[in-house]
This record gives sequence, structure tokens and C-alpha cells, in this order.
Amino acid sequence: MSRPVSRRSLLKGALAAGAAGLGAARAGAAAAARPVGPEPSGEVPRRVLALYKSYETFNAVEGQRPKDATLNEVHLWAQMPLNWLGLMVEYHDVARGLPDEATMARFRAVITWYQTDEIDDPLGYLRWLGQQMKAGRRVVILGTLGALRDRRTLQAPNLEDVSAALGPSGLELRGHWTANQRVIQLRHKDPHVMEFERKFSPGLPYYQQIVSSRRDNRVHLTLARRDIPDSDSHMVITGPWGGLALDDYVRYQAPAPYGTQWWINPFAFFEAALGIADWPRPDVTTLNGRRILYSHIDGDGMRNPSEVRSGATSGQIVLEEILSRYPIPVTVSVVAAEVDPALLGTPETLALARAMLARPNVEAGSHSFFHPLDWEKRTRSFNPPGHPYSVDTEVAGSVRHIEERLLPPGKRVRIFQWSGATNVTEEPLRILERLGLPNINGGDPMFDREWPSYAKLAPLMRQVGRHWQTYTSASNENLYTNLWTGPFYGFRHVVETFRNTEAPRRVSPINIYYHFYSGERRASLAALRHVHDWALAQPVAPVFTSEYAAMVEGFRQARIARTAEGWRIRDHGGLRTVRFDGTAAVVDLGRSAGVLGWSQHQGSLYVHLEGPDEATIVLAERPAAGPYLAAASHRVSGWRRDGRGLALTLHGIGAKSVELGGLPPRAELAVTLADAGGRRALTARAGAGGGLALGCGSADPVTVTVAAPGSAEPASPPPARRPPGRRP
Repeated sequence: MSRPVSRRSLLKGALAAGAAGLGAARAGAAAAARPVGPEPSGEVPRRVLALYKSYETFNAVEGQRPKDATLNEVHLWAQMPLNWLGLMVEYHDVARGLPDEATMARFRAVITWYQTDEIDDPLGYLRWLGQQMKAGRRVVILGTLGALRDRRTLQAPNLEDVSAALGPSGLELRGHWTANQRVIQLRHKDPHVMEFERKFSPGLPYYQQIVSSRRDNRVHLTLARRDIPDSDSHMVITGPWGGLALDDYVRYQAPAPYGTQWWINPFAFFEAALGIADWPRPDVTTLNGRRILYSHIDGDGMRNPSEVRSGATSGQIVLEEILSRYPIPVTVSVVAAEVDPALLGTPETLALARAMLARPNVEAGSHSFFHPLDWEKRTRSFNPPGHPYSVDTEVAGSVRHIEERLLPPGKRVRIFQWSGATNVTEEPLRILERLGLPNINGGDPMFDREWPSYAKLAPLMRQVGRHWQTYTSASNENLYTNLWTGPFYGFRHVVETFRNTEAPRRVSPINIYYHFYSGERRASLAALRHVHDWALAQPVAPVFTSEYAAMVEGFRQARIARTAEGWRIRDHGGLRTVRFDGTAAVVDLGRSAGVLGWSQHQGSLYVHLEGPDEATIVLAERPAAGPYLAAASHRVSGWRRDGRGLALTLHGIGAKSVELGGLPPRAELAVTLADAGGRRALTARAGAGGGLALGCGSADPVTVTVAAPGSAEPASPPPARRPPGRRP
């Protein structure tokens, strides 16, 4: 005899209060589901659809707000590991109805993370999830099931009907909910998946009985009740249909103002639940085997007086002590009104901005015209008479002003850096799309002793209507100094985030992100120097911020197909790295195409793509004979490899180096370095493993050729005018 779910249990987030099980018949229904696999074309769908309820509320800083594509649990916590696994996440409000099959054909999976169990037509929704499983899509349920009471009639479905709707998963809901910690016991936990960032406390928070009846499901956490026989409950499960991780066993929430830590290992859980262990991951952390370094400055405070030197402004100090001393590419933005003598600037601020933006290691960005503080509420820092708020002025107007008044011939604004709360709407993003400009800022990622969790890291981007806002890879000094109230040395602690996002897994580039007002104080300037010194001591690949944004766009657009021999990658734009995790394989360059080489790091294989054109990747147990690119400090073009040797050209700012593999062990080699200053010939010897590391100087570009002594040089690359993928 079935029994409806009690309202009391629902209000406590439970699934049910006691009901009979359905038996093992679910396994037969699950077997009828079509196996998950690639489309007939071989393309594997990389997109995951995250569902949220706009009638749920989110506790934002400014108070409770309806959930949207940003204010929801998936975006805040789950999208980051999903992005790292190579997946794009898009968002849909279930209040608008459920997507049809034509829409769902684009998606690999559905993911939900609800806080309530109310929904329109619960059984209709659950049957829709079951249909996704039958169609071969994965379904991942975090938190509550989200559909155990009709939000209009308040009627609860029977547990047998709920279990039948989810039949392909092999899950049976039996109820028996309790929060009595004295009767809840831990029966089994999978150390590979559970207690990732924090151990369970002795008193477990709650219990409800869910039983997995599919033999091919994997149970990662089993609880039981001491006061009920046959009470094993499978609280965290993955299987060929997807995965389930129930409330209070997904993450730990510390008391305010502290944050979240993962109970589950999100990387292992999502990889298993989505069935993507062997898939290639488009990767934006790495370029040619080196960790990416990019730096950008928001324009705030350029004209502020500095205590570092009497009479100097913060902008002058940053120019002299950072931009002129550290040979890395930096994206410098200005607030147009702050440098314009007709508004808030002076002839001196105008000259300073022009001097900075003319530097060869600087690309230009815009930080708006009057510095909007809240893009939704349309408030701004500066409100001069005769200049009403205008989104077009803030975006297109600031870009035009900078290009016409501040930039030397041949330079253009390359990126827009959001100001204030960075809570942009569709309108400014539409304008940037029309201008062909990328964007960045927002996310505020941290991973340090105060925020010791991957949960505080940001995903790559957020969805704003049909547009996308690119997030930064680190927080700026405003947060490390308590909104610029001190301690003013606080930005030095960003190095903790850089370390934690490199090991044990590389999940982010190094992003040195700050404002001009860091030049105000001696302590903040010392922090800037500390951060730069640390970053430049690492093996990095420095790029401009617009280049990083192009990689993120390439990540978003990339298409991957499985072939008879390996994988095909296309539409990846500025992205140059594909990663395979948990493998000792290498790349078979003889059967691959569009690939420069490969490197192995932390148990992953990083594949270096040659350019934006279609690439084919074939893996092998052992490398084929012949040289390959193991690592390079900068972008590579003009790659040539033949029986006589190889040639390549390096582009970018700063000292360049290259590491080659696959050379004859201990062979003596003739090396030529050619740049605008002439040619330099030298002799080098490969190592015992066939590797060769070369320092190539700081010229931009520099062409490297390597050949056996006495043999003709390999064909040289054609002359390169600028790094591939860069516009003037």
C-alpha cells in the first residue's frame, strides 16, 4: 500500500516518510535505456543543461533575490569543476517549462541542485528526467530531488510513482526520513569520492532511504538506521544514467561569514556521473605545456596621490615600478572621464595614460567612461552635469574615446573590463558583440587559508541571456585589503590561491589583477612586487588578457568528435590546449594533425595544438620517432618538422624559451636563432632522454631552427608579423 509523502517531511527537505520498496524490477527498466555514446557524426556533446527554479530565493549580499542563471547552486559551486572537466554549462528556468527533444539534442546531461521539493506537475517533471535517461543523456541530481510536491495544489505524489518515473536510474525511494543523529550510522564511504575537503562529523545530519537496484551503479556513501532493519540507504551514487548526491552530503556550509567545503570530490563525482573519463578536455590554464600568466589593471585611482614618492600619482608609480620593470604583457584600462582634462582629468593624467598605453608590453582596455557601480541599477561613480547615464557611452563611447584620444597609431582597445559590481546585463554585452570586443571581470575567486576550498573558485564565465561574461582567474587587491581599508599588504596573499590552483591539479592560470590605486601605498606596492616576483619565478606562458579571453571563447565554441583512431577538435578559436586526465599515453604525431607536441603533468597529458584549424589527436603508448614540442614559453607559429630537423617561431613579450623532445639521445645539434637583430648560430647537445632546452632571447618574434651539424637546415617558417589570432 503506497502512502503520500508527508508535508512535514517535505518541509524538512526529506523525500518521504515511510513507504514500501518496489523491488529490483527497476534494473530491467534501466536496461531498456539506449547506451550513452557519441552522435552518428562522432561528435560528443560537451554541453550540460543546469535547471533552476526562479521561484526559489537566494540569500544574496543585498538580501533575498529570486534565483536566476547566476544566483543558483550549480553556477556558484558546480560549474567550476564541470568547466575544468571540459564541459560547457548552460542554464534554464523550469518555471518557463521543460525543454523539448529538439533543444535537448545539444546536451550531454541535465544537472539540478534545488533547495525545495516544490515544482509544477512533479510526476510530469520526473518522467521528463526519466525520458532524458532513456534518450542516453546523463541526469545528475544534487541536493533535493526537487519534485515531491505540486507547488500549486500542494499534493505529494506516491513514492512508487516517483520511483517508477526515475526507473532507468534503478533508484527506489523508501522514505523513513529522520534527523535523529543517535540512530543514523555510517555503513560505507568511498574514499575516492567522499570526504574530499572535510571529514564527516560524528553526528550525521539526516537520513532518508534510497536504494540502488542497478548492478552497474556505484554506491559511494551508505547510511543506515539503528532502529530499523534492512535500512541501508545509498546517499551518493553514480551510474550509466548519471548520479545522485543528497543534501548535506554534497557540501559542508560553515557558519557565516565563512564559506563552503566539498564533502564529495566534485571532479571524481562528475567525471563518473557524466561518463567522460577518457574525453579530451579543452583547457584554458596552459599554453604549450606552460601555465598561463596574464595580468590586467582596472583604471580606478590612476590620478590618486601616492605616498611612495612626493608629488607622484598612483598611475606614475605603477608605470615606473611595475610596467617598466617587469617584462610581461599587461592589459591596462582607463576610466575615460578620469583622464580627460575636460572632465575629471588634467593634462598630466592625459599624458600619463598615453605614455602607458604606448608601451610595447601594454595592450589597451576600457574600464568604462564614468565607472558604473551597479550595471543593473544604473548607478555610477561619477555624475558630471550634462552627462546622463548611457550604457552606449559607458561601453562604445569609452572605447571610441580611448582609441581617438589616447592610443598611438596602430593600437586599438582590445578588451572591456567591467567596473563596480560587474553585474552586467545583456545590453552592454550586445554592444561589445557589435564591436567585436571580448570582456572580463567578476567571479572573485579565492583558494587560501581563509577560503580553503575549490568551492570559492569561479567558473570560466556566466550566462547573461544569450551572451557570456568572462570571469577573472583571481581576485584583485580590493578584496584582499577589505575594500581598500587595510591591511594594504593584503594582496600578497593572492599567491596562496596561485599555489592551490596549481597543485594537486592545475585548475586556473595565474592572473595578476589589480587597480592603479595599488600605487598609493608603500605596503601595496611591496605586495605588487612580491606577487610579480613570485609569478616570474614560475615556468609560465605570459599572454595578454585579450588572448586569455579568446581562449575562453574557444573553450565555449570547441567541438569534439570521436574518430576511429582518436579525436577530432575544431572550432576552438584561440584555445591551444587539450588535456587528457589519468593517462600515461602520449601523442602519435605521425598519425595526428594540427598538433605541435605534448607534455605530461600531474598524471595528465597536455596536447599542444598548432592553431585554430581542425586538429586530429591520436594517442599511443610510446612516442613515435621524431622531434616534438615539449614546452614553450610563448605562442608558436610556423612549425616545420622534416627529416633534417625542425623550425618554429616564438611570439610575445619577454624572455623566450623552448623545450624539445624526441631528438636523438645525446646528439650534437646545430641551432640558429633569428630575429630582427640578425642570426645567431650555436651548437647544443640533446640530453640522454632526447630532450633539449633552449633560451631564445627577448626579441619578438624569434625564429628557432634545429638540425644535425652538417645537414641542411629545415625549411624556415614564413616571416611572422604578429602572433596568430591577434588583431591590430
